[in-house]
Amino acid sequence: MGLGDWVSTRRRKYDAANFNVKLLLWFTFLETAATSVSTGDILSAYLFMLSGSNATVGYIQGVKGTAMMVLSVPAGWMADRWRRDGVLVTAAVLGAVASAVLAVATFVGAPLWMLYLSMGLMGAYSGANNPATESLFADSVIAGASSQLYTLKFTVGNVASTCGPLISIVLFAFVGNSWEEGTCRAVVVIGLAMMVVPLVLLCFANDDKCLGLSSESLHDVQSCASLTDVPSVESKWAVFGSWTIPALISISDLIGAFASGMTIKFFYLFFAEEVGLSPIAASSISVASPLCINLVSLILQRSSVWAGRVQVTLVSKALDVLLMVALAYMPTHTGNLGMTLALIAVQLTRGAMANASRPLMRSVLMDNVPKRMRARFNALESVKSFSWSGSAVFGGLMIQKYGFQHTFLITAGLRTLSFLPIVPLLALVKDDLHRDVAGHVTRQPIRDVSTDQLPLMADDVQQPLLNGDLDGKADH
Repeated sequence: MGLGDWVSTRRRKYDAANFNVKLLLWFTFLETAATSVSTGDILSAYLFMLSGSNATVGYIQGVKGTAMMVLSVPAGWMADRWRRDGVLVTAAVLGAVASAVLAVATFVGAPLWMLYLSMGLMGAYSGANNPATESLFADSVIAGASSQLYTLKFTVGNVASTCGPLISIVLFAFVGNSWEEGTCRAVVVIGLAMMVVPLVLLCFANDDKCLGLSSESLHDVQSCASLTDVPSVESKWAVFGSWTIPALISISDLIGAFASGMTIKFFYLFFAEEVGLSPIAASSISVASPLCINLVSLILQRSSVWAGRVQVTLVSKALDVLLMVALAYMPTHTGNLGMTLALIAVQLTRGAMANASRPLMRSVLMDNVPKRMRARFNALESVKSFSWSGSAVFGGLMIQKYGFQHTFLITAGLRTLSFLPIVPLLALVKDDLHRDVAGHVTRQPIRDVSTDQLPLMADDVQQPLLNGDLDGKADH
């Protein structure tokens, strides 16, 4: 297939996609692009220049995470109890207020307390937005055939996250390749201005355009298809797995979030302070990192078709831990170009392995959470974010006292613990792998009956996700 045919096929699939899927893909791209500019690595550098303390950077991130957790629980409950689109309109208004306050705080060079307040409002916006957004997306994709769409959403977000470092590179190239408060302030304000479009877009999400039974959890679909059947060993195992699977994934994510928070906001500072990279060089790593994650994510999604989603995830997590240990022991401040490039290569590969399996685990998770509880379950993401932000405080204190690389070793140990809850999923997650007549390995949606045999709701007929491509067919 030539490039033109590939583009044409992808355009045809996009045109046939569910309304909410298309809207949320655009929202993901635009909102991620804006936040990568306004609250990304440059903001961390700006906060460090204002305070002169890595601990303060961690404290401010902690305020954001706390606000996110506090608001996400009621927001998730309301999204499940009433309508998700109503919660999203409220979140859009809150996001506009948060952006305005942070813009004023940054533009006028306000004291740190105002930055604490503005980041708290940003956390509240994320807490109101994330549960309903993720649940609306899950309600608009076909359960059991979703990993491709989650990988696409993940890829779109990662591509958008390069906007922040790219804008930083352009500004640093024009005003001087050195760390200056004024340049960092300009980057943050540009990102906040970019928030207007995605916040408006969020107001057009529509619960009425979600799919019906075909987007329900796999266990609920099986229950609807065979209400009078005598429970088999497999169905009893499915009932056990329907709640054990989300619990194990959440425990792993919680531990992993705590581990990530200790270092993720400090890698940019590590390469600036310890390795001695210029602003443009450090921002170039931030551009390359999401692209590497996308490449590995696509490879893992393809590999999961024949190896299984859990198996592929375990391999990527193991490589992440090994590379984190390597990063902890590699020398810095050598002045050697080869060693600097090696440090960059290890970090890019490690970051890709740490993040590329996330859409696979997200598809497994949403395949096993009933629609009526998805927003509340997605609210748990904010608990993970609180863990992430809380550990950012801890990580900042550790780095301040012991240095970056000692903290990397602690992170590697915690990441090893996050590996363990995934292991039982090898027995619980039954990816239905088979070979077709041509010998190609594919995965069918994991159901007791085919999608064509299910009683479809009207919106499933009018708004299928990728019409005819994934509904009851292989998940590539």
